[in-house]
Amino acid sequence: MKYMKTGMALATALSACTAYAQSSVTLYGVIDTTIRYTTNQPTANGPRSQVALTEGAFNGARWGLRGAEDLGAGNKAIFALESGFTSDAGKIGQQGQLFGRQAWIGLSTANLGTVKAGRQYGAAYTFLAQVDPINTGNYPEENWEVFLTGIRFDNTVDYSNKWGGLAVNAQYSFGEQSGNAARGRTMQFATTYEAGNLLFGGAGQQSRDANGNDLLLWTAGGKYSFGQFTAHAYYVDSHRDAGFIVGASGTSTPLANTNIGSNANTVLGPGTQTSRRHDRMGVIGLTYQPTPAWRFVATYMRDNVAGAAQGASGILQTAYLVAMYSLSKRTDVYLEADRGKLSGASVTDPNSPLGPFGGASTRTGVGMGMRTRF
Repeated sequence: MKYMKTGMALATALSACTAYAQSSVTLYGVIDTTIRYTTNQPTANGPRSQVALTEGAFNGARWGLRGAEDLGAGNKAIFALESGFTSDAGKIGQQGQLFGRQAWIGLSTANLGTVKAGRQYGAAYTFLAQVDPINTGNYPEENWEVFLTGIRFDNTVDYSNKWGGLAVNAQYSFGEQSGNAARGRTMQFATTYEAGNLLFGGAGQQSRDANGNDLLLWTAGGKYSFGQFTAHAYYVDSHRDAGFIVGASGTSTPLANTNIGSNANTVLGPGTQTSRRHDRMGVIGLTYQPTPAWRFVATYMRDNVAGAAQGASGILQTAYLVAMYSLSKRTDVYLEADRGKLSGASVTDPNSPLGPFGGASTRTGVGMGMRTRF
C-alpha cells in the first residue's frame, strides 16, 4: 500500500508538470496566385499592356510557424516565424529576409497584456487591415495606402491589450544608429473599439529617417455590418518632410525593409524634392455576402497629394470590384477588376504609391485567381 501511494503521488506530480508545460507549434500558410492583365506598364518603349502569372489579389504567399507554451497562471511564452515567397517563381520575398514577414518572441499574460519583440507588422498598418474591405489586399493597385504607413518594422517592441471591446497597441521600433537613437526609429499607437456589428478606431505614427526628416501620420475609420452587407470607411493623413528617405531594402539602414515611400526624388532626378508632401487619402467600400460561399466587394480610393513635386499637387484614384466564391473553408476562386487614374503632378511622380504608369494617366487591370490556406 505504501508503494502504491508513493507511485500515485509521483504520477500526479508528473501529470501536473506536463500540464504546466503544455506547448503547441502550428505550421500554416497561404498560396494566392493570379493570371492578370494590366494596361500601361512602364517599358523602355513607353507604356505597354502585360499578361502575367503573378501573386494574388489578397495575400502574398507565405508559410510560417507559430507557437505557445503555457507557463501557468494565465501566462504564455509565444513566438512566430513567417517566411514570404513568390508563388509564381518560388523566390524568397521581403527583401530576401528568411523570415521577412514576421520573426518575434513574446510573453502573454492574462491581465497585463502581451509584449512581443522582433520584426512585426506596424500598428497603423494593422489598424488599416482591420477596417479595409479586403484587409488591404496584395495588388499594388489595391493596397497603395500601405506605402504611406509602411507594413513591417525590424527591431520592434510591441505591447497590446484588450479590455472588453477596447483594444490598444503601442510600438517602438529602434533605429539602432550609433550616436543618435532617434534616427531610423518609428513610434506607433493604435486603438479600436468593437461593439456588436461596429468596429472603429484610429492610429498615429512618427518615423524619422537617417537625416532627421520625419513622416507624421494619423488615420481613423471603421466598419459596420448590417444584414448581408458591411460598410467600410477610413482616412489617412500623412506628412513627409522634403528629403525624407528610406534605407535600401535588405540592409540595416534607417527605415529599410518597411515599405514606406520616400519623398526625396522628383521627375527631375534624385534629391530634387524641395516640397513637404501631404497625402490626404480616403477609402470607402461595401462588402456583400449573400451566402456563406459568395462574397462581392466594391471599393473607391482617392488621395489628394500636395507637394507631389516642388509645390505641384496631384490626385491618385482607384476603383475595384471583386467576386469571390469559396470552394471550401480553405480554398477560394475569384475575379477582380480595377481602374487606376493619376492626375496633375502624380502622373510623373516617382514617389507615387499607385504609379507611375509609364507616363500614362490611367491603368486597367483584370485578374482571375485562386487562394488556398493550410
